[in-house]
Amino acid sequence: MKTGADPLPPLVDRPPTTLLLTLRRAHVRVAAVMLFAVGTSLMIAALLALRTSAEHNLQLVARSVAYTAEAAVVFRDEGAIAEALELIGRQESLASAAIVDATGAVLGRYVRPRSTTLDRFGDRLANLLLAQPTTSDIVYQGHAIGHVQLQGDGAGFVRFIFTGLLGLLGCLALGSVAVWQLSRRSYREILQPVKELITMTHAARAEPNTSRRAPRSHIAEFDKLGEDFNALLGEIEAQQAQLHQENKSLSHLANHDSLTGLPNRAYFRRRLSRVLQDAQTQGSSIGVLYLDNDHFKSVNDQYGHATGDALLIEVAQRIRAQLREGDVVARLGGDEFAVLLAPLHNSDDAVRIADKILASMATPMPTRFNERIVPSVSIGIAIYPLHGSSSEQLLRAADRAMYQVKAGQRGHKHIFSFDDDANFLKENN
Repeated sequence: MKTGADPLPPLVDRPPTTLLLTLRRAHVRVAAVMLFAVGTSLMIAALLALRTSAEHNLQLVARSVAYTAEAAVVFRDEGAIAEALELIGRQESLASAAIVDATGAVLGRYVRPRSTTLDRFGDRLANLLLAQPTTSDIVYQGHAIGHVQLQGDGAGFVRFIFTGLLGLLGCLALGSVAVWQLSRRSYREILQPVKELITMTHAARAEPNTSRRAPRSHIAEFDKLGEDFNALLGEIEAQQAQLHQENKSLSHLANHDSLTGLPNRAYFRRRLSRVLQDAQTQGSSIGVLYLDNDHFKSVNDQYGHATGDALLIEVAQRIRAQLREGDVVARLGGDEFAVLLAPLHNSDDAVRIADKILASMATPMPTRFNERIVPSVSIGIAIYPLHGSSSEQLLRAADRAMYQVKAGQRGHKHIFSFDDDANFLKENN
């Protein structure tokens, strides 16, 4: 069933995707998150265990070096010390090794050469996991005569991390294959009820017939959706009729005065702007009349607001009766009205219509107090393009002209003149 609504705009940020691809993405994400969480947890636990083992191994190596180098330290044989450090440095995973005497003087040092980025990465990893060097005192006759300092390298940690990452990627690849097959199976189970709902939706949009109903589904969510969709079809027609009526009423209220039924100020300004654009394009003229009820406050005070409202309604009807087809009269608010005359051949057309409006006010209007009121209006006239090129300028010019009438003899008309109001020029410059 067509509702008259505009179609949804196309997706700009991301194009629509298929249900199968959506299911696959969801399954892959879940599997990837689970594998990452489990793999990361296992790798962290294994790294901690590996660090503990490395620290224990370094402690054993440090004690062995301290025992081996005892004699060399006693006799300060730096050659033997360097040979011992070189030997142990090649045999063990050490980044550096040093022997320091009791005074803090370095008797010998070994530093493993570092030439590749992988070596430097291993050193940083070792410094992170093995923050403090491993030390062991060198004891001679019960006194510490120096100590050994060992700093492990990160080669073992690097190998472990790369092996773990390869294993994790392998598990992810196997999981992706399994997820691929699982998503295809789920897609087949879900697709059939989805297709049926899609068919029903297109039919409801394309045809005014709402008697079709969605079939039952073995999937609870789709079955509930089908029930709701069927109930919705039964309500669409009534809701559309009600919505159409409400929109019509709201549109009328938004653009018309509730008392007189005339267009309001907002509608008049929009209409004037559109007519001005056409006039500028076609090079034609238009006229604006600004009308104000004379002595309206006195009528309200003497006869009450009900009589004042009746007077406004009567004046509105008389004004409308004097206009041509296509002209617009609006109530701007209070006791003020405006008339849009389009098109005009010359300013005499506007004067002639204003005279007809003034003449129509001569007939007295009866009141509920068995008295008669003679309506009276003062009219200001502005012509495009003589008196302005915008809606604001034309309305202001007509308003100024109307006040020229109010300041003199009410119940007459006046065409705006720049000579009558020098302030108008100042306000529009």
